[in-house]
Amino acid sequence: MPVSTDDYVAVADHIARYCWKVDAGDADGWADLWLEDGVFTGISPEPIVGREALRQVPIGIKASVGYTMAHKGVNIFCDYGESKDVIKAHLYNFVTTWMSGEPGKPNVMARCVMTLVRTGGGWKIKSNEADLLTGA
Repeated sequence: MPVSTDDYVAVADHIARYCWKVDAGDADGWADLWLEDGVFTGISPEPIVGREALRQVPIGIKASVGYTMAHKGVNIFCDYGESKDVIKAHLYNFVTTWMSGEPGKPNVMARCVMTLVRTGGGWKIKSNEADLLTGA
């Protein structure tokens, strides 16, 4: 069932913050978007589990490419899960890299299914299942 307009706007905002915070290297802010036991799959051989492990993702990106990466969540559609306190957000995450003096280059396109849970403090990501599209 499609979600309410208010829930859709809140989830789309959450996804935008996810993109901006990871690109800015805001490890604490990005990790705070997740539940304490959040799970991120598909970007590494093993799932990344728990807020402290998730906190390392922006740190690793910043160490490898600085602040030159840009994530963009697009084509977002959302449905409620088992209740109106759970949302499945489907989106493409288009990632580019912008190195000094070079035009932006596509890095990867990921087809993502995020499960978000309504908490007292707003929405939190329970899981992000990313399927990296490689064209191979």
